[in-house]
Formats: sequence, C-alpha cells, structure tokens
Amino acid sequence: MPHVVLENINSAKVAFDSVVPFTARIEGGVLKVTDKYLNATQNKALVESLAVENGNNQSFFVELSQKQTSLTVRLLPLTDPEKTPGVKMIMAMVAKQIKDSNPSVSYGKTNLQDFLL
Repeated sequence: MPHVVLENINSAKVAFDSVVPFTARIEGGVLKVTDKYLNATQNKALVESLAVENGNNQSFFVELSQKQTSLTVRLLPLTDPEKTPGVKMIMAMVAKQIKDSNPSVSYGKTNLQDFLL
C-alpha cells in the first residue's frame, strides 16, 4: 500500500489546514483534490481526490492518520483505487503541501520516493 510518513508533526488538524484543493494537468489526464474532512476527535482527516488518466476516472480518499509525533498519508482502504502513477502523485502532492507548511516536518518511511518532489 503506498504511503508517506511525515515526521515531527503532532496534529492532524495542522495537516488538515495545510492541504489546499488543487487541479493539476498531467500527460493524458488531470489530478484533483476537491475537498477535505476532519473527524470529530481531530486525529484523522480525509482528502477527497480524483485521478483521470488516459480516460480512466478514479475517485478515492487520501487518509491523514495521526500518530504521536508523526502523520501517515495513505489511501483509505475502503476506496482502494488502482495504484496508478496519478494516484501516487496525488498522495505525494498532499504530503508535500503538509511538509512545506512547517519547516520542522520531514519525510520518514515511504514507498513513494519516486513521486516526492
């Protein structure tokens, strides 16, 4: 399962506030983050996303899950899209928005290193 762990962040609310909806054109398609949702206990957030690649549309959620001093960016298992380059790019772009919002945040364990900017 593709994921990025962000280190030195202890608030899913801070991460949630850092994510800004976007639309990005890629060769053969479009990547979009359209909306975001924070749970009542503010330890998890969902980022509503759409990847259109070569005529295939996939709607899914990226989950931001708080641990003690880290945050995991991963796909919500309930939506389970095909792990295409566009889906991985959206996850990397969301992680980068969060990382760029705070200079103390750094990348931890990930299997998306080829997509992180």
